Amino acid sequence: MRNEMKSPAKGGQAAFGGAKKDTKKTAKVDPTTPRLRGESEEIEKVAGEETEEISETELVKQAEEREKERKEAADLERKEAKKAEKEAEKAEKEERAAIRVTKRVKPLHGKKYRKLAEKIEKDKEYPVSEAIALAIETNPVKFDATVEMHVKVSVKEKNIRGMVVLPGGVTKEKKVLEVSEANVDEIIVKVKANKIDFDIMIADMKVMPKLASLAKVLGPKGLMPSPKAGTVVDDVKKAAAELRGGKVEYRADKNNIVNMAIGRISFGAEKIHENYVAILDKLPKRIESIHLSTSMGPGIRVARK
Repeated sequence: MRNEMKSPAKGGQAAFGGAKKDTKKTAKVDPTTPRLRGESEEIEKVAGEETEEISETELVKQAEEREKERKEAADLERKEAKKAEKEAEKAEKEERAAIRVTKRVKPLHGKKYRKLAEKIEKDKEYPVSEAIALAIETNPVKFDATVEMHVKVSVKEKNIRGMVVLPGGVTKEKKVLEVSEANVDEIIVKVKANKIDFDIMIADMKVMPKLASLAKVLGPKGLMPSPKAGTVVDDVKKAAAELRGGKVEYRADKNNIVNMAIGRISFGAEKIHENYVAILDKLPKRIESIHLSTSMGPGIRVARK
């Protein structure tokens, strides 16, 4: 019996032994073992690093996109602001224009002037004799007005300047200063002290080197003697007498227009016409327009032929 009892024990031990052997085989592939757990942690670490790198790149990309969106929004805002500003300016201009339309505009000239101007056809060129008569007729003032001549010369003509004798008489007697070797030093001192009490300076050719020091003072005022203007001469006394007798200087302004007084209303049409012809004969032939008027009257276009 004892042997029989031992046999089951051996069989049980074998059974337990077999079970134990199977358990050891399973432990070799168990992921919870230290070796496999270390490999798993290493894999997770590598995966985490890759995830971290991807996240940084994505963040940079997102930041760039946000900056682009911000710039686009700022550009749009500026465009809208500029558009609103333009619309506001346009509305303001329209408002001002509406005010101007509704506001009464004051005429440039008085009622008397406008009535006299109605006698003149705007774009018509009158013969000179008819223009002079019309200028006298349309004089709006009671005093002895000056009759003026305005000649627009072609820009191709340069340095238009000279002297002309007005046979019909001058409107104003000008003060003439004669400069010779006898008084040149005295005149220089006087002019440098800004004591200029003359309208025309007539100088002897011999004193011109000394008078050159006055060019900066007299030049801008149009008073510096010059051979072309006929104010630098050999005979000072004779030239001064001619100027006092009706010889005047003419010159073109910066717009190439020659403005001359050719008489007064009291001179009469004939003497005014004589002065007109005398000046026109001295000017170049390339003339664009001629106008006559009294000092405060309307302008009259004159035929060039």
